[in-house]
Amino acid sequence: MRNVARLKMGYYPLPNAEGVKLRSLLSFAGRASVIDPCIGQGTALQLVTSDAQVRRYGVELDAERARIASANGIETIQGNAFDAIARLESFSLLYLNPPYDSEIGSIANRRMEAVFLEHTYRWLAMEGVLILVIPFERLHDCAGILASHFTQLAVLRMTDDESVKYRQIAVLGQRRDVRGAAVENNKRQLLSVGLYGSFLGLAELQPGACLPYSVPSSAEAELSYRGIPYDLLEDLLPQSGAWKQAAPLLMPHEDVATGRPITPLHGGHVGLLCTAGLLNGVFGQGSDRHIARWRSVKHVTTFVEQDGDTEIIHHRERWANELYLVYADGRTLKLTETPAKKEGEADGECTPAARAA
Repeated sequence: MRNVARLKMGYYPLPNAEGVKLRSLLSFAGRASVIDPCIGQGTALQLVTSDAQVRRYGVELDAERARIASANGIETIQGNAFDAIARLESFSLLYLNPPYDSEIGSIANRRMEAVFLEHTYRWLAMEGVLILVIPFERLHDCAGILASHFTQLAVLRMTDDESVKYRQIAVLGQRRDVRGAAVENNKRQLLSVGLYGSFLGLAELQPGACLPYSVPSSAEAELSYRGIPYDLLEDLLPQSGAWKQAAPLLMPHEDVATGRPITPLHGGHVGLLCTAGLLNGVFGQGSDRHIARWRSVKHVTTFVEQDGDTEIIHHRERWANELYLVYADGRTLKLTETPAKKEGEADGECTPAARAA
């Protein structure tokens, strides 16, 4: 997963239109407990269980999204799904849209889609229904678990623009104890779709795409957490002795120079301090009070030299300093070593006469 995706912790929420389609493929026999181990803000689980008598549970790593899910009436644990504990076979519906990423370790860096499925499918009761939302290319990673523990498997292609962007599919199945030839038949079915088939060749996810899945009733479930309370640790960390020793090495800091010099500064001293950023700050009195900020800017000068029929383009780089001032009365000023160029004016110079000759 790219760095941008890691910053959002692999959060790719289900489009609302796809949630409505998934709901049309489910029928609820009675009051049931349902769970989403990657709950996000809880929108997807609410869509696929709308108008049903269910108790909703979820786990979410991000504190703000967990807070929103809890506010939406979902019993949510904020933390790592792998540290969440639930009684085996206690949920009637498992909705799983895991992070699209790989493990990071010294060996056996498996796809997270398969790791999440392996960890959570045991929470699903026999005859319970699985909804797995993953990229099409990851179907073969999950094929082993799906073939051994689920029947009536349906693989459907999502058609919303966001879903097509990530080539998302929905895999639906009913949990049962699969043995013998049935396992091999399931594997052949999934491999023919995931390895030898194509994304566009799949049936579209839409009402009536397959026979409805009956979600059985179940009692109230219990979901607990045995992991580290991340938010509490984050609040306590700055007060710890270890952090005070490590922070100067790990955290960036600005050099600040205070006090008066022993002798008056000449022009060279002032120039060095300015370009080093050590004369930034608040200066002046009254209406002349202002904030000063120096910065270095690279300028590129381009000129063309003719050598017979050959045109040689030269680029010359140089550094200059600029000073920005913001006054207390709202005035702003930028000081540079050269006048500001007019709009559309290029940064260039003529070819020296000796070279042109």
